Amino acid sequence: MKKIFTAILGALGVTSAHVEAEPPKVESVPAESIQFSMPTVAMDSIKFDMPTENLFNGAPQFHEDDWAQLEFFPSTRLSEVQKILKELKSFEANNRTQYGWKQIYRREISRTSIGLSSADLGHELNAKIRPAPILTTSSRTLGQVQHGYSLELGKNAYLYGLQGNGKITVLGVSLQGADDMLLSNAFLKLNQRYGLILVDWRQQFVLTSVSGTGQFELWRP
Repeated sequence: MKKIFTAILGALGVTSAHVEAEPPKVESVPAESIQFSMPTVAMDSIKFDMPTENLFNGAPQFHEDDWAQLEFFPSTRLSEVQKILKELKSFEANNRTQYGWKQIYRREISRTSIGLSSADLGHELNAKIRPAPILTTSSRTLGQVQHGYSLELGKNAYLYGLQGNGKITVLGVSLQGADDMLLSNAFLKLNQRYGLILVDWRQQFVLTSVSGTGQFELWRP
């Protein structure tokens, strides 16, 4: 584990020695040839801390582009979510190519309290409290999310996000090959008790409620 932690610190630019190297060769790439690998990303303002060894252990790690691609909102924001999904659908259709997207839809969403603390949420779902998530790029580690939190639902299944004044403002989901039932059970509890809805921005749908027969009610643009 210490070797892994040392590697993370190295990725953050913290090394025991500085080695002179030749400057990288700069090559020009036509802007029109660049393709995006996904249609949309969240534009949340995120700051990072350098993780200590204690905070590194047990923290979920994922690419920065995966941030809030699957997330909960209060049901009072359903109309706002639906409006964005409609815009995203049109945007994606106009920018889709054989190998990706010509442009990327940047979601700028107002982040307000959902009325729960991470401790309350963890207690409600019987989840384990973990350190804030660590975000990466394809080539380096960005750091540990400031004012972040993580809750482990089960193996490779996490709720995570941002909090301010003791209350959650971003409630995202990370399923890294985990059992989908872990998320289904979490949605059932959070929807029925707190009226939360679940949005999948990449797949462009929102789970709004659970019917009397236990079926999930889904809306697509």
